[in-house]
Amino acid sequence: MKKYSIIFLVSLLALFSCKKEAGEGGRSSITGKVFMSDKSGNNQGEYFIPDYDVFIIYGEDNETYDEDMKTNYDGSFEFKNLREGTYKVYSYSEVSTNPSGLEPVFKSVTLGKKETKDIGTIEVSK
Repeated sequence: MKKYSIIFLVSLLALFSCKKEAGEGGRSSITGKVFMSDKSGNNQGEYFIPDYDVFIIYGEDNETYDEDMKTNYDGSFEFKNLREGTYKVYSYSEVSTNPSGLEPVFKSVTLGKKETKDIGTIEVSK
């Protein structure tokens, strides 16, 4: 009986000492919109852009994205089912100063449990 009590206590301690990292598996979410600004002078207009790529990075130490999605018809997006932690959400803007022609526009956010945060507007340009 004493042996089972020790095993139970060790198992319980191991269960509660595990820290969950940022990522999928929670009840929090991040929302926002992507706005296209015409800085080329082509008079293409400025609008919330539909069907545009948005990326999310889980945690502070990662450099590559963990999930991506397309914006809705109104330029909005929502990353759902996230655990508490820190996230970086970004989309790409066209620039002439970068050899690839693209530059990421980042927004950082820290989520708590069961929390929805609106990061506002990510402004990209053509």
